[in-house]
Order: sequence, then structure tokens, then C-alpha cells
Amino acid sequence: MVDLEQAYLDKGSDYSPRTQHLDKQGRAKFVNHLILESSPYLLQHAHNPVNWYAFSDEAFDKAKAENKPVFISIGYATCHWCHVMEEESFDDVKVAEFLNKHFISIKVDREIRPDVDATYMNVSQLINGSGGWPLNAVILSDGKAFFAGTYFPKKQLLDILLQIQTLWKNEQNKVINQAHDIDKILNKSTVTTKVGINKNIVSKAIQAILDNFDELEGGFGEAPKFPHETMLLLLIDEQKRNPTDDLLNAITTTLDTMASGGFYDTVGGGFHRYSTDNSWLIPHFEKMLYNQAQLSLIYTRAYQLTQKPLYKRIAKQTLDYTLREMQDTNGGFFSATDADSEDEEGTFFVWSITELKNVLNKEEFKRFDQYFDLSTYTDFEGNHVIRFKDVNDINENDYKKIDALLTKLYKLRIKREPPLTDNKVLLSWNALMIPSLLEAGDVFNETKYTDAGVALARYLDNFNKNGQLYRVSINNELQTIALSEDYAYLANAYLSVFDYTHESIWLDKTVQLIDDMMQKFWDKKKFGFNMTQDKKYLNTNYKESYDGAIPSANGVAYKVLVKLNYRVNGQKFFKQAQQLLSAFSAEITQNPYNYSSFVLGFNNATFEELSNVQYAYDGRIRIHTQRLNNRVVINLTLNPLWHVNSNQPLQDSLIATQVNNLDTKHWTITQAIYPKGELAKLGFSKDEISIYKDKVSIELKLEQHSEDYHSPSLELTLQACSDKVCLPPTTLTLKP
Repeated sequence: MVDLEQAYLDKGSDYSPRTQHLDKQGRAKFVNHLILESSPYLLQHAHNPVNWYAFSDEAFDKAKAENKPVFISIGYATCHWCHVMEEESFDDVKVAEFLNKHFISIKVDREIRPDVDATYMNVSQLINGSGGWPLNAVILSDGKAFFAGTYFPKKQLLDILLQIQTLWKNEQNKVINQAHDIDKILNKSTVTTKVGINKNIVSKAIQAILDNFDELEGGFGEAPKFPHETMLLLLIDEQKRNPTDDLLNAITTTLDTMASGGFYDTVGGGFHRYSTDNSWLIPHFEKMLYNQAQLSLIYTRAYQLTQKPLYKRIAKQTLDYTLREMQDTNGGFFSATDADSEDEEGTFFVWSITELKNVLNKEEFKRFDQYFDLSTYTDFEGNHVIRFKDVNDINENDYKKIDALLTKLYKLRIKREPPLTDNKVLLSWNALMIPSLLEAGDVFNETKYTDAGVALARYLDNFNKNGQLYRVSINNELQTIALSEDYAYLANAYLSVFDYTHESIWLDKTVQLIDDMMQKFWDKKKFGFNMTQDKKYLNTNYKESYDGAIPSANGVAYKVLVKLNYRVNGQKFFKQAQQLLSAFSAEITQNPYNYSSFVLGFNNATFEELSNVQYAYDGRIRIHTQRLNNRVVINLTLNPLWHVNSNQPLQDSLIATQVNNLDTKHWTITQAIYPKGELAKLGFSKDEISIYKDKVSIELKLEQHSEDYHSPSLELTLQACSDKVCLPPTTLTLKP
């Protein structure tokens, strides 16, 4: 028997119990089994009078032995409504007495066990048509659920629990049968028709997204507004390929309004989780690592697409905030910061006029008022969110003056009581940061981001211990076996490191991860990756297919397999990608709106990749394109024993290495500098030929001749040869 009081004492003098039930010495009156856990969310509930257990054999065995239903409550450490329900109900003695007498109670951190969360979220969606957090369910001792819902006020919760307890006492078989019926529906074996996905799926997905576009305020759908990063990434990719005014307007309107302030933290950088209104003004103030990772990547790519200085500013500020305030001393990034501080939502982030006048002198306040909206429009419970009047009215040169004002606010703000930081380091969310850092370093030509991305990839190697990949690190201690999401995201991250370093070890790591993922999670009959290997008490094989706040594991895996097909010689990954796509083809075809990750991967598979790093001839040639103002540098790296013809081959029959301008309407190549070819005599030719091998750099100088900016569109023509054979010529589209 574990001594819970001793576990409490072992926490030490710095430990602060989170409860209203304290004795005169400030010690908690209650301690439950969650004191044995390391999750910040579970520890928040360790001193509730509810006798909580973790999701464990102990809890389910106890429920079975005592013939009690299980009350399971799922949330996360920075969830505002989880805090509300904790204070109202779970820290209430009356609620606790009822739960302790009639139920076995389990707490789950959804960020550590998204597989558990997904299982009971599906039940809530089935019963109520909706879900959210806290997610509360009542289940049998075998894990099957017969009730689920979200936040309940104390009185409603007690009424529900009383009804369930009465049913359990008087009509237990009816309750058990209901749980089995729900389980059958969730596990109903449907014959999924695998349909062929054709090229019009891209335009269908784009149109579905644009149909939901808010033309006034940007974003997609009604409030509460989430950034829907995967949709934005797809729109940017398609705008690169097939630019239209409608696409560009949807991208820029959304990014401009999100960057204006409120949803974006203008003082400290970084984005909140979502906006409670249509205008991106009043956020739900928690900050999640996955938002910083995805939105910094979006603004980096949007800058490359438009050259708009605002987007560069937002991308860099977001990454700088994340590096400054969310990175732990070991190198990983914390998962989130709370919405609440000083027991109120948003207190850390909002300002009164009096505070602003105290920190800024009269002239500074006047200047501040010139740029920022301090009207009742920006009011949040008597204070103000900091929002630009019109972010597009600001001259790039004005930002120096603006930043001087914001720095004064930031220096005062960091003295406030900060929101709680959830110090979990999650493998998948950290992996999301790596491509964002690497791409920003490349596009902005800043090595601090590139170095940080590579360093993070090396740090994440530590999540693999004795051949087993883990999902979570808390206080540098690994726990929880990795899910398919972790494998997919990490493979994508490693592939990004390979692209930007061209060190083969990272490609080898990617291939190994995908092979392990196939072995552990692949459904050999129906295809697709299952979410977890550990199905104990979950009773289902759940597959993440559609994008939510983070991209679906299967969507990311599909993109990785497509990319590997370009980088590795052989058809293995192409076949796996096709099988994976086919597993979800019916759903994607029916509703492409929710499958942006898959559609973006399909774009890459069907129309080639459009990124700074591309490959030709099954990875034998790497093409790295960099844009530096009106100069474009195209660096070719060729595998040993392979070469391409130079720009001026000596024989008319050979195809020259050549870059052509595909957009003469907006750009002119004023100068093209090709290196001099190297003379070589090859086995299949009697004559000397002029070639490029190893590393080659081509430099172009461009001149724009249109008022509206359009990213350049170039075409690179190559023909690869070895000493024995010449392969057919190929062309690649470059969009620097």
C-alpha cells in the first residue's frame, strides 16, 4: 500500500498544494492517488477531496471488485473551464462525498493520453453531437461508456450523478446494455469503399475552405474562431501553384487580422489558443506550443509568398517568444501556459488606461494612443487588450518607435504574477517546432533559428530509450509509450533536418521511424495507422484522420511518405503512401474541408513539391533555392558518381542545365550567372563533355516590373548522368 501522506511530504517545502482545504499550518487536508503522478494537470487535483486515481489497472480493478461505475474526467493543466469545474465541484466536499461513496473516480491529462481522450470524445459526440473540455464520462470497469458530457455546474453535476447512481442501483443491467450498445455503434464494422482520389480534390478542398471564409474579419467559420493552421498552409501552397486574387485575399485578410492584436500577444509575442469573437480581438488567453509552431511556419511562408514585412515580424516574434519563454533548460519546449493568473482569466495580458499612463510618459502615451486602439472596442472586463488600430497603416520604419513603447510594457508585465506553465515536454508538439525553426532560419537567413531547430532534433533523440520511443518528459523523466502521432511528427521533423543539413543520418532516422511506425500501428487489413498500441480499457482501434487543432497523424504520415518517395530510390514509400491515402479516400472525397494535411500531401504527390529544398532523380540531386531580396541562389548537390550537363554542353544532343523565367509578366531575369563546366570523358562517350558535379551554385538577379507583388516562378531543367548512363531530362518548378 502506497503511503499518500509520505508522497505528499516527499514533495518538499517548495511544493504548494492547490486546494481551498488547508489546515492552520497551510497543509492540505486531503491527498489522493494523483500525488503519485508527475503530470501538472493531475497534480492540480491531488488535494481535491475527490479520491482520484490515474488511468490505471488499480482504479479499474477497484471498480470491478466493488461493482461501481467509473467517473472519468479528462482535461489539461491550462484549461480554463477545467479550473472552473475543479473549484466549483471537484474541490467541493459534498460532490466529493457522493463520488467517493458511489463511484471510482479517474483523472486523465488529455495531452499525455490523447488516445483516452479521443475514445470518450467519440462517445460525447455520439450522445450529444459535441464535445470539449473538461470531458466527463461515466463508464464500466471494462472501459465501455454509457454517459458523457463536458462542463457541468455543481448542481447539475450532482443531479446527473444521483440519476446515474439510482439507475446503477436499480437497473444495472439496463446501464450495462446501454454501454455495450454504444460500444457496438463506435466499433461498427463498416465496409469502407476505397475510391480513387483525382486531381479535382484540391480545387474542391480549396472551394470548401473559401466558402467558410469570413471576408470581413478573416478566418473560417463563426466564433469561437480557431486559426485552422492546416487550412492556411494548404491555401498558401495552392497560391504558390495557382495564384488567384480570392486565395490571396483569404490568406492576407486572415493573417493581417490575426496579427493585429488580442489573439496575437503584441507585447510579448506569440498567439493565444483561439478568439472568442469574430474579430480575433478577445482571445481565450492560454498559449499552446502547437499554435506557436504552426503559426510561425504560416507567417514565414506567407512572407515568402508576399514579401510583406509584417509577416516576417510576426514569424520572428513568435519564435523568439517561444525560445525565450517556453524552452526549458534541457532544450525541450513546455506544452502551454495558462489563461488564468491571480485567479482571473487574462489578467496577465490586459491593461488599464491608468497603468499605461503610469508606465509611459505623456508623450509616449500620446504616441501609443496613435497606434493602438484604446476605445471601448478593446475592453475586456474593464481593462484593454492591446490591439493596433490598423496594422496595415503602419510604416515599417514606425516599428522601431512602437517596439520602444512595447518594451516598456513588457518589462512591467514580467513583474506581474505569471500564468501557470505546464512543464510537460511533449514529443509530438516539440517535433512540430523543428520545421518552423529551420524554415525561418532559411527564409530569413538567420542561423539562430536553424541552429535551434537542429539542436531540438538532437534533444528529441533522448525520447528514444533502449529502443522504445516515449511521448512525454516531465522534469527530464521519460514516461508514456509514444503514439502514432509522435512517430509521424518526429519523422516529419527529422526529414526537415535532412533537407536543411543534407546529413544522411537524419534521412536514416526518418526511414527507421516510418518502418517502426508501420510495424507498431499499421492496420494490415484496412490500412491506415492506429492511434495507439495500448488498447486496454479503450475497446477500439481509433485512427486520427481529419485535422483538428493539430494535423492528423495519418495526414502527416502521408506527407512524409510522399516526401520520402522523392528522396529515396525505390517504390516502397510510394506504395505505402497510396495505401494510406486509400484508407481515408471516401471521407476525404466526401468532405475535403477537414483533411487539409492529406490534400497538401496529394498536391506534393501529384504536382511535385514546392519548397525551398527539392529533389530530383530519386534523391540523387538536391536543389536548395534561397531568395535574398532580388537575388536568387540555386544550390545543387549531386550524389557521388552522378553529374548534370553544364549550362553550355559541348554537344547539341545534351540537355543544358538551365533556369527559365515562367512569369515574364511580373519579373525579368536581368543576369544569370552559371559556373563554368568541368571537362570530363565518360565511359559511354568518346568525346569530352562539360559537366557539373558535387556542388553547383547558380545565381540569378531579378527585376520586378509590376506594382502588385507576385512571387517569382522559375523552371529548372536538368539531365542527370552517371559514367554509364544518362537519365531522361527533368524540369522542376522553383518558387523562391
